[in-house]
Amino acid sequence: MKYDLKQLTEPILQDALIRDFCQKHQLNETDVVNNLGTFLAQKENDSVCSSCKGKTCKLDPLGMQTKLAFGNKIELVYFPCPKIEILDKSHLEMLFFPNQELLENQKLVVNESRGLALKSIMNFYDHYQKGSFTKGIFLHGAFGTGKTFLMMQLANKLIKKNVNVLMVYYPDLVRFIKSSIATGELEKTVNRLKYAEVLILDDIGGESNSAFIRDEVFGPILQFRLASNLPLCMTSNYDFDLLKEHFMETKDEINKMKSDRLIERMRYMMNQIKLEDKNYRV
Repeated sequence: MKYDLKQLTEPILQDALIRDFCQKHQLNETDVVNNLGTFLAQKENDSVCSSCKGKTCKLDPLGMQTKLAFGNKIELVYFPCPKIEILDKSHLEMLFFPNQELLENQKLVVNESRGLALKSIMNFYDHYQKGSFTKGIFLHGAFGTGKTFLMMQLANKLIKKNVNVLMVYYPDLVRFIKSSIATGELEKTVNRLKYAEVLILDDIGGESNSAFIRDEVFGPILQFRLASNLPLCMTSNYDFDLLKEHFMETKDEINKMKSDRLIERMRYMMNQIKLEDKNYRV
């Protein structure tokens, strides 16, 4: 069966990018037909990419786009899509988060209530330099206002410039530590938190406090990071004053002095920011 060349090439040449490519390299209908598979693939890719607004890629899991190239033959070459934001997740480690995927897939809401928090996040991002002291963020507010999610936004911004971030859900970390005291994992776990380039502790105050966790885990981590100019960020339902009461009381004692010392270090290391927003979980 004989095909009309024009019948085969006309749908392909409706693509403006392909048409411009053919004109630039003086390709005729026979050239298009002889490379029909390549042109059809590019036409399909152009169709997908023309409606894309970035963020996620429907064409390629690595966010690569294609274009036609003319050398010894006509072929497709791949290049990074300029629209898509590709996050190198190798720089982000998240521990003890039960709903990490849900956290990552939420949409960022920007409103007046979040203005100070977002400004603080951008300020930290702009001023952070490895090895020099950068004051972190202590983000506190009611349940469901998006504290963890906003810290996730900070982490995602930092990993774009190859900063290593360790983000830890603190109540489950405490449970893990209590169960691992006899297994040899305690020192290894504490060292990971001490040496992380940027450490984010989520939901401080949500744990069951004990003198051991306060004095042998949390306190030494604070002191090491303070002495090493390693930044620390936290989220909590409590402000510093309420957190002082939380650290002060354990089942065995009330120790105001040790609690005061922790809060003193936290005030030095972090700016306290209150997030007043609606509950996004209802």
